[in-house]
Amino acid sequence: MTLAVPAALGLLLFFAAPVAIFLVYSFLTGVVFSFSAEPPLTFENYVDVFQAPSTNDLLGNSAVVGLLVAAACLAIGFPVAYWIRYHAGRFQNLVLLLVIAALFASYLVRIYAWRSMLGSDGVINSGLESLGVIDEPLGFLVFSRFAIVVAIVHILLPFVILILYAGFRPLEPRYLEASEDLGAGFVDRWRRIILPLVAVPAMSAFMLCFVLASADYVTPQFLGGPESSMVGVQIQNYFKAQGDYPQGAALAITVLVGYLLLQGLLLLALKLLGVRRVEWGT
Repeated sequence: MTLAVPAALGLLLFFAAPVAIFLVYSFLTGVVFSFSAEPPLTFENYVDVFQAPSTNDLLGNSAVVGLLVAAACLAIGFPVAYWIRYHAGRFQNLVLLLVIAALFASYLVRIYAWRSMLGSDGVINSGLESLGVIDEPLGFLVFSRFAIVVAIVHILLPFVILILYAGFRPLEPRYLEASEDLGAGFVDRWRRIILPLVAVPAMSAFMLCFVLASADYVTPQFLGGPESSMVGVQIQNYFKAQGDYPQGAALAITVLVGYLLLQGLLLLALKLLGVRRVEWGT
């Protein structure tokens, strides 16, 4: 119990307290770069969130980007993590080191790198033009939803690989060998052994990607276009550009509630499917 006190204090200080402050802000009356705490408190900020014409588009774009990024990261991360765990052999630690090393590059440096690669004069367009594949640069490669998804997948993929690798780690190769000896084919091993055991880590990786991708406000500003604006950009605009703290807080709390509902639905789905967290013995 005593050992949990520092962690509990950290959660209260760095998570619960900021959320509580934002929740209070969301019921106040906005003044430019300030707020009025005079009663009565108002629900007008939340009404404006749902009635604003652009809110549905922003939430829709954010949800689509989040789903695409999460799906792509899982689709790529699963086979990579599986290969590292069961087929990398003596190179396993080296490959893991390379995956971790990818995290050392600056967030902004990687975004600028993709902007340079996907731009009209970038490596991809220049290469395709030199090969005669295209006559003019492909406009959809940059300042689009495609560019945002590609960049965020590149940024988040190492995290997903590490999470899935940790999920595979307790599943010893001898368990898979035993199932194969008992007649289980490749599909049956994945369906009845591997996927149920890594479902919880996979859900954690999915939520991590979805939350970070859909709430991102840096990547859309460098790689997105007018039609690919996301809710994180709007929250930043409320706080930084318009100085409407209560409106920004209301939108942020609304998004947070959406994340919690999605998390609850995923947990419910796992429970209905009979998937539980596996406690591995020694």
